[in-house]
Order: sequence, then C-alpha cells, then structure tokens
Amino acid sequence: MNILDDKGAFSRGNRQDFSSTDPSFTMRRKMEHLREEMEQIRLLRQNLESRLKVLLPDDVGAALMDGVVLCHLANHIRPRSVASIHVPSPAVPKLSMAKCRRNVENFLDACKKLGVPQDKLCLPHHILEERGLVKVGVTVQALLDLPSSKPNQLSTM
Repeated sequence: MNILDDKGAFSRGNRQDFSSTDPSFTMRRKMEHLREEMEQIRLLRQNLESRLKVLLPDDVGAALMDGVVLCHLANHIRPRSVASIHVPSPAVPKLSMAKCRRNVENFLDACKKLGVPQDKLCLPHHILEERGLVKVGVTVQALLDLPSSKPNQLSTM
C-alpha cells in the first residue's frame, strides 16, 4: 500500500530500511564485479590479438567501435563470412556512423550464420556505443568456440 509521507513522496508501508545495509559489503561486491569485468575484457583483448595477430590500443571499446576488427575476426574464423568491410583510409581516417553500423550488423549477421546462439549475441549498441564490452566478449568467445569445419578434413569411408 502506497502512502504519502511528510515530504510529499510516495513510500511503501513496509519498506526496507536501507540504513541497515552494510556499505562495505556493497563496495566489496561492486569491486568484485569490476574485477570480473576487467578480466573478461582482458580475455576479449587476448582472444582478438592472438587470433588476428594484431595489437589493440588500450581502449578496446574504441578499437572495436567501427566493427572492422570484429569483421576481420569473423572472416578469420570462416573466410568471406563478411563479404564487405568498410575500412578507414588515409584520406578519411574515421568511418561514418552509418558505415560503422553496417560493419557491426554484418559481423552480427555472420555470427548468426556461423551458428552463434541467439542468447550469446550482443546487440549493435553494445559495440557502437562501447556499452557492454563484456557482452561483446561473450559473443566473440561463442564465435571462437564454434566447431571448425574445414573443407579439407573429409571423412574417409
């Protein structure tokens, strides 16, 4: 039941008293969560750098934002899975947002076609807005975990 308190704000009749929450416990939990995220981002960097034989800048999110590295990864897993990749040029060193979005969508489409489960796919804004690198890491890991199907590995009867 909602009641109006003396400050004019609504409050629940049997609300939890937040002053009893231990702030050091909350901080420890947040710090542990941040450590886990940092570890997952480190693993994402390691996966990309080792597979593509490149060095990424310190800001991994910015490096992935245009979708170029991710498209190259998909093509590394299965050649031509991303048919067209928009890349920056010396004349135009920064891609337009439309071209970045196209790259990111092409990467995610390639992931779907290659068999990455829907629940492991990140959303375009996780990449484009650098919000959700952990989710991008889950998608990349799922892509790398797919069984490789090499055409030259034919079974003999």
